[in-house]
Amino acid sequence: MHLSKLASDNRSSTTSLEYSEIHREAEERFRESSYLAVRTISCTVGDGVIHLHGSLPSHYLKQVAQELASSVEGVRQVINRIEVFAPAVQKRPHPEDLSGLFAGI
Repeated sequence: MHLSKLASDNRSSTTSLEYSEIHREAEERFRESSYLAVRTISCTVGDGVIHLHGSLPSHYLKQVAQELASSVEGVRQVINRIEVFAPAVQKRPHPEDLSGLFAGI
C-alpha cells in the first residue's frame, strides 16, 4: 500500500469522525433545549456544513435551533431547512352551538 493512500485514508476517516461528533453534539444540544419543540429537530452534517430538518411552530424557535447548531465547534455553515407552521388554533364554540348539550338538564 502506498503511503499517500494510507494518509488519504486516515484523513477521510478523521473527517468522518469529526462529522459524526458534530452531528452528535448538535443533536444533543437540541435534545437538551428548554424549548420542547426544538427537541424534535434533526440534522445532517458534511464538510463542516450542518443541515437542519424538521418543523417548528415559530420563526423564533427556528432561529433558536440555528443558533444552537452554529455554536457547535467545527460547524462552518448552517443550512436551515426547518419549516415553520402555525399551531392549530382551537375555535371556541358559539353559545348557540352549546344549547343542545344542555337540553335534557
